[in-house]
Order: sequence, then structure tokens, then C-alpha cells
Amino acid sequence: MKILQTIKYFEPSKGGMESVVKNLVVGIKRNKYDSDITVICNNHEKSSKTIKEKLLNVNVVRYKSFFYKSQPISLLFKGLNKHLRDSDVINHHYPFPTMELALLKHLKILKKKNFIITWHANIENSRWSWIEKFYNPIIKQLLNSATKIVVTSPQLFEYSPILKYYRHKIEIIPLSYEPQNEFIYPKTLNGQLKILFVGKLREYKGLKYLIEATRNLDVIVDIVGNGEQEQELRGLIKATNQEEKVKLHTDVNDVELKKYYKNAHIFVLPSINEAEAFGVVQLEALSYALPVINTNLKSGVPYVSLNNITGFTIAPLNSTELQKAIIKFIDNPTLYADFSRNALERAKEFTTEKMVKKYLSLYV
Repeated sequence: MKILQTIKYFEPSKGGMESVVKNLVVGIKRNKYDSDITVICNNHEKSSKTIKEKLLNVNVVRYKSFFYKSQPISLLFKGLNKHLRDSDVINHHYPFPTMELALLKHLKILKKKNFIITWHANIENSRWSWIEKFYNPIIKQLLNSATKIVVTSPQLFEYSPILKYYRHKIEIIPLSYEPQNEFIYPKTLNGQLKILFVGKLREYKGLKYLIEATRNLDVIVDIVGNGEQEQELRGLIKATNQEEKVKLHTDVNDVELKKYYKNAHIFVLPSINEAEAFGVVQLEALSYALPVINTNLKSGVPYVSLNNITGFTIAPLNSTELQKAIIKFIDNPTLYADFSRNALERAKEFTTEKMVKKYLSLYV
């Protein structure tokens, strides 16, 4: 079976979509050895040429790109027609605007294939919302051609103004994480509370609200990631006199990242809009027995970590509510221990093995 995956970026680029598609292709190879998988993506680094390579036992084609507003973008996908014709299954990961425009030219091929669209995010209320009224007619043509449409949470389907017309094609398959190779025990709260954030340093992540929330608290905050907001956040940390307790770590490898998860007590994802469509980092946090504070967005974010079960869900854009949620953990060690146990149980619902089996049932 020849499978084509089209995604904006791919390993070693870091991000929620990238990590999940990595888990998907590795899991497929593990479960179905006769599969031939090709991944087509933008080169996540500026490049004047298209790069073809073998990675994770799959074929990867990284198209040459230029940068626009810090984002690598490819406009020409030479050879796409042949890739589409040669594939039995085409799994497109939306949103990927330039690829969607390219696929529009090949609707006749797509209609003859097992064409699956994985809908990772609604663009309303995101930084791309301005293109919505122009872009939706294009997307509808692709959705009309799709065999199935995979959404990653019930909320993503519920709040999409487009997907309601395709209810008969919808399959809900949550994103996943790769379980730890070691046994993780529930945590207890001893000593100074340690707070962790992992992700891109971008405005929609709401990190300024986390920094403001911890101003008068005796806590330690580790912010792991990089991005265009780094200098602004460093300035805010300095302005609020928190340089001793709030630390930015912008160059962290996978081994070091595990240590941050192990050492933390809670995970905070203070995202402010639906550009945060799922928050796959929450799965990693839950798998390390970390209760999560997330925000009540019209996306999959509050679906992953559940309010008053594995943590607290608060209003976005609200440092006061965030501070109150943090204090609840500090003041209630017993509640913290309960949430930590619940976190481990919740994580079991999102393993890569479960996700891969559901995808394979659509592919075959």
C-alpha cells in the first residue's frame, strides 16, 4: 500500500502536527510492514532546492522555501501529480494553504483515490482568519472530494462553520503521544511548586499571562521553547523582577526535555485563541503525571485535560484566574495528588497505538 502524507512541516521540525504525523508514519510502518510511505512538506529551513531523503524509514520530500513573517513557505510542488497518481492513500493535513491550492489542480485524481483530510485546526480567531472568506470555497472543493475527514476532537467539529456540512464524512481520531519507556508514578506536592510550559514562544500561547500570574507567588517557572516572542518575554520577566524564578530555555534536546517534565509539578498551557487547536504538549504532560491548567477555547484544548479531573480550565487572557488556579494546587496537596493520578489515566486514552489503528482502518 502506497501512502502519501502532505503536511506543512515534518521531523526534525518541532510542533504538535509534526510530532503526531511522525508518530503516525512510524506506527504505520510498525503495524503494516508492506507500506510505502512518502511525506511531502515545506522545508522548515530556508532552502533554494528541493531535498529528497529517507527518514524514519519513510521517503521525505522537502520543497524549497522562502520565509514570510518567520514562516517557511513553498509555492511550487514539482512532481506532485506523479506522487498523487502513484499513491493508494492520500492523507492531507490541513491547514497547509499552498498545498491546498496545489491540490485544487488535481481534483480529478483525488476523486479516484482514498483521499483523507485530517483537519487539525479551524482558522477562525487565528492569525489566518482574514483569509477565511476567500479560502473557504477552495477548502469546500477539497472536502467534497475527500473520502473521510478526520477531526482531532469533538470540539473542533462542533465549532467549525464548514464541517457541519460534512457530518457523514467525519471521523474523530484524537492526536497521540508515544508512551514513556519507563514507569511513571503519580506525584505528590512537596516543596516549592514547579511550573512547566513547553511550546513555541508566540503571542497566541499567552505566556505573558503566565508571567503576570506568578509575579507574587513563591514558585519556579520553566518555559521551554523558542520563537519570535523570546525578547519580549525576557523583557517582561525583567520588568516584573522574576529573573530568579522564571527561566527561558530555548535550546533543549529531547533528553533534557524529559528531565523538565520529570521535575515539574504542574503544566500550564495559557493559550489565548483557537490557533491552539489541540495542545498535544498536554498529552506529554499528562503522561508524566502532571496536572494541567489550560484555557477554555473553542478547540480541542479543554478536551485533552479535563476541568476538575486532571487540572483546571480557566478563561483565556486572564492572569488573575490563572494565579487562582495555581494557588489551588499550592493550598490543596491532596487534590493535587488526585489530579496527578487522574492525569496518568487520561493519558492512556491518547496512545499512538490507538491512533494508528484508527487511521489504518480508514486507509485499508
